[in-house]
Amino acid sequence: MKQAIRYWLLAVAVVFLLYTIVSMVFFNHSGSSVLGMPPLLFWFTVVPIVTPLILGGLYWKDRAVNPQWDEEEFR
Repeated sequence: MKQAIRYWLLAVAVVFLLYTIVSMVFFNHSGSSVLGMPPLLFWFTVVPIVTPLILGGLYWKDRAVNPQWDEEEFR
């Protein structure tokens, strides 16, 4: 159980860092455009696409660490 909580906290920290630290350090400048967008707008377009991938990995890891009962057992 403690391992599952660590994975949840890690996923929350990674998403938080993507929105705050990475955007300030790497994309908060005016420069050449990325795919026709300013760098910060590009980053805030990419992060919502990356976040479900992080949460999907968390789901798979959580299922491995904290297995649930099969649904057929309850029928």
